[in-house]
Amino acid sequence: MTYLWSWEKQSPSYGNYGNANQWTVNAGLTSLARESCQNSADARTEDGAELVYTFISLTGDARRRFEEAIGWNELLHPHLLAMVGGAKAAVAAGQISSGLDLLAKSDELLLLRIDDYGCRGLTGPEFPDAMTSEDEYGNLIKLCRLDLWSGKDKAAGGSFGLGKAVYWRFSAIQTVLFNSVLAPEDALQGQVGNRILGVNQGTAHRLNDAIYQGRGYFGAWSEEVGAVRSDWADASVADALCLKRKDDRPGTSALILAFNDPDNPSQPETREARLQRLTKELRDGIEESFWPLITRGRMQVRIEQILDGDLVKSETIDPSGTYPELVNALRRFDSGDVNDELVEPLDVVVRDVTIDVSRRKSDPSHAGFSHPAKLVVTLSDEVKDGLEDRVCLFRRAEMVVQTIDRPYEGRRYHAFVLAGAAIKPGAASEDDLRADDFLRFAEPPAHDRWIPTSGRSQASQVNLNAHYLPPWLPNLRAIEHRVVKELDQLFGAIPSTDTSGPESVLRRLRFLRAGPAGGKGAGAAPRKPLVELVDWRVEHGRWHVAVEIQAKNRPEGWNLSPALVVVGLDGSRTAVQWEGPLESVEGCSVSGSTVTIPASDRGRKVKARFRGVSTADLPIPADLTAIDIVAIPASLATAEARS
Repeated sequence: MTYLWSWEKQSPSYGNYGNANQWTVNAGLTSLARESCQNSADARTEDGAELVYTFISLTGDARRRFEEAIGWNELLHPHLLAMVGGAKAAVAAGQISSGLDLLAKSDELLLLRIDDYGCRGLTGPEFPDAMTSEDEYGNLIKLCRLDLWSGKDKAAGGSFGLGKAVYWRFSAIQTVLFNSVLAPEDALQGQVGNRILGVNQGTAHRLNDAIYQGRGYFGAWSEEVGAVRSDWADASVADALCLKRKDDRPGTSALILAFNDPDNPSQPETREARLQRLTKELRDGIEESFWPLITRGRMQVRIEQILDGDLVKSETIDPSGTYPELVNALRRFDSGDVNDELVEPLDVVVRDVTIDVSRRKSDPSHAGFSHPAKLVVTLSDEVKDGLEDRVCLFRRAEMVVQTIDRPYEGRRYHAFVLAGAAIKPGAASEDDLRADDFLRFAEPPAHDRWIPTSGRSQASQVNLNAHYLPPWLPNLRAIEHRVVKELDQLFGAIPSTDTSGPESVLRRLRFLRAGPAGGKGAGAAPRKPLVELVDWRVEHGRWHVAVEIQAKNRPEGWNLSPALVVVGLDGSRTAVQWEGPLESVEGCSVSGSTVTIPASDRGRKVKARFRGVSTADLPIPADLTAIDIVAIPASLATAEARS
């Protein structure tokens, strides 16, 4: 069977210049991990399903063989060039242009294959038509031929049908190939695999005096329909397309061509270093978002690296190494082994947090009711991680939707809220499923919140309007208030919201004059930068500070060497060393203890944030001191150090 690429002729009344759905997906490999893992989790048919991410780096002959298999020179590349030349104002065309330039300059072609096993494959008929009921649409049509169509069962991962766009979001040439194996009960005319189809989400373009629409398909030609259809390929074809599956378990493989994060362009690094970086970013994103799913054994996740056909790395994701407190707490909750109070590290307590579910007006309708979600809290060990002092929120999909950040002085903890069908997986009540649906519809397309915000950071939660009667806004906002109330009762104190600090903690940086005084205006110190201590605490005898600097925007920028000064009860002042290099948070770069704030091309002020930790070798115990921050020009600090 010969495969080909085909784009239909452009409609005279409508032009498609890219699929806007993909731009609803956030940038970064954390977003890729969230959306792709959720898609596979929703398609699971058994616990213990497997998900494998494989970075495939092709160079030399290996790359040429793959390009020949996908018809690169004959069809795909000429059409991509035509898209770039004919749609200079289209965002998708700009991405394709950058992708083609990247491929032309490098010997490497990087692919990312995402395989799931123990999941429903690309089921159902080939084309949506007037003779096919929407109820008969299978996964092939939903994934490859429809936009803004979800059709998922209640309590599934998403409700917008946008998550699938993540595959094209990370293809520099907007092209993805699929291969699927079906379960016997889903067989079509006796066929179960390999079902192969490719999709290019390009732009309307002109080639050889013909005008084509943006979306193109790769597969076998159907004379009956006059369009490309999927094909049941043999193993050798799947292998040539880098889509060979390791066994006959049902599921789907998605191959992202010219893998690239458009918001994090390629860095000057070896391909081995690049693969290591990408692997780490992807692993971190999976662990942070899906530690509940993996902990409960619902899915095993692995990341692999293949260089020119050779498997060079394979690692299984295990969140117990990164988030041991959370993993332990979830396992103890599931087994019913919990404590009455929090006394020792790894103790676990459970509290009810009520979520008010609004009355549903769409089918299946129901009255409003109160759902008892579960807040699980455990004390932390000595090792910090990114989810400490934060409450993870998740439901049946077992993906962390968002976190509530709530630090308490002197108490370090981990916590999570199980809602809906996540409380008793496999034994959820009807009300659990209804609560899960309410929260699913509350999530915006990025699936990153239940609790609404306002202003510029407000995200669309329009699905609630379509399915539920108001008021639902206060119901969702009450979640955070009730979680915080339970935490306050557990830890016995409400954290201060006063960021001004004690009187002895100065809000103004003392900026020493860099040069001698001269004539009028000569050597005058510029207006002092302002500092806001946005966070400060004592841990293990060290001061941990987060500082925000606002300064005049000037062409030469600012080069400062902040020093931490401890102030004793008697007013004595002693400069102390930073334990390690400062950490840039926003708007600055850091080298050791020097903070550089560049000039901005707009605005009268520049703003930056950094963090630092003092040495433990303090002249007075940290909890008996206040602090001051003194900043001098880096050049003067260097000169003083030399003298």
